[in-house]
Amino acid sequence: MTKILAIDAGTTGVRAIVFDERGARLGSGYRELAMTYPRPGWAEQNPAEIWHGTCAVIADALADARLSPHELNAVGVTNQRSSVMAWDARKLSPLSAMLSWQDIRAVERATELQAQGFFVTPNVSVTKAEWILRNVPEVREAARLGSLRFGGVEAWIAANLTGGAHMCDHANASATGFYAHLENSWDRALLDAVDIREAALPRLVPCAAALATTSVDSIGARVPLAGICGDQQAALFGLACTETGDTKCSYGTSAMVDCATGPDLALRGPAVYPLVAWTSDGHDMTWCVEGSVITAGAAVQWLRDALRIAESAAEIGLLAASVPDSAGVWVVPALQGLGTPFADSSARGLIGGLSRGSDRAHVARALLEGIAHRVCDVAEAVWQGSSVPSALRADGGASRNDLLMQLQADLLGLPVERSAEPDGSALGIARLAACGAALCERGDVDAWKPDRVFEPSTNSANRHGARELWRERVPLAARGS
Repeated sequence: MTKILAIDAGTTGVRAIVFDERGARLGSGYRELAMTYPRPGWAEQNPAEIWHGTCAVIADALADARLSPHELNAVGVTNQRSSVMAWDARKLSPLSAMLSWQDIRAVERATELQAQGFFVTPNVSVTKAEWILRNVPEVREAARLGSLRFGGVEAWIAANLTGGAHMCDHANASATGFYAHLENSWDRALLDAVDIREAALPRLVPCAAALATTSVDSIGARVPLAGICGDQQAALFGLACTETGDTKCSYGTSAMVDCATGPDLALRGPAVYPLVAWTSDGHDMTWCVEGSVITAGAAVQWLRDALRIAESAAEIGLLAASVPDSAGVWVVPALQGLGTPFADSSARGLIGGLSRGSDRAHVARALLEGIAHRVCDVAEAVWQGSSVPSALRADGGASRNDLLMQLQADLLGLPVERSAEPDGSALGIARLAACGAALCERGDVDAWKPDRVFEPSTNSANRHGARELWRERVPLAARGS
């Protein structure tokens, strides 16, 4: 039996899952990761905690699967993208905090670089790395000595797994802002603009290949590290969205819509970004386009933690399903701004349509409807100028909510196919690592068997009416800022 260890380092937690060659779970482990907010707009994580958490979940997953590290055939790493930190290559020790993709401390600098013609948004790595170099004396000293290393979560974990290898896959690189998409390399002009040496950045590697070998000190055995890929692109692969036009939505803290565009870089609607989907050793790149709903599952958590209308996310789902409709209540879940296609970081969430008869169940249902509408907004932008796929594939924790999936199918007018494996990113990196370690052929991982298919249950007139009403309401979130 083939046994692949998938490490999935997300924003709020790190997970390890052992899969077999059929994509079935053999064991898993999970630990939460803390985020600190030292100042408004700042969001940091502790690199040591990320690595210690990774070690803990690896041990938990192996124990759960009743395996020793020597029985693993390959390891793969997938991760939240666009976060960045600095460390010293000599000691493999952090020199800075991990600045999260959510961190916008250098938003003004991003605007300056945009004015110079660079495609740099506040959430990508570029201005955060520059801020670290300018403001942390130890980082400047390491740069002077030539021992400075910059990288995201994937590079930090890979370095610790292997005893120092400094690498980043093309999929992750394409989400950093440092990547020259047409040259498939680091953007040297941009590096000059922010005064960062290319030697401080990771070596670019395929997503699936024999990349390195884990050290005995890291996981207890020498195992091929055969896959690294950004989380959303890995989920695209995990949900077998390998043909041009195949589209998935990962419903997590945010909701991310990705559409495979084949061997060519494609441009679509507003605030839709072209990314490398994956590449394997000796094969051409596959590209995708991506759009984001910034606040999805996080909005459900907000109802639970801030408004306290329920004690769990599951209870909120039950509340929402307990009423036939929202009784006129509507919610624009713009708690952290509006992503695709609006690109409005100043927008704020809204709850409207309240009456004396409104209760917490109506608010809960309206929130799920708002999330489904926002995914529709993103999907329409992602598919702009191209054909609409025959279905949307779905994974992520919130995809387990049957009502949300049905609302999504109704508003899109398309079937929604829910993945049997909720963590599509982990499944995808396991499959990429299996290919990278030559444990399987590409065709062996393309089969798709959904857990459940949600068919549209409303007519087109109702759907179009609901979407038109939404288009009138969502701009109010921007005005509310």
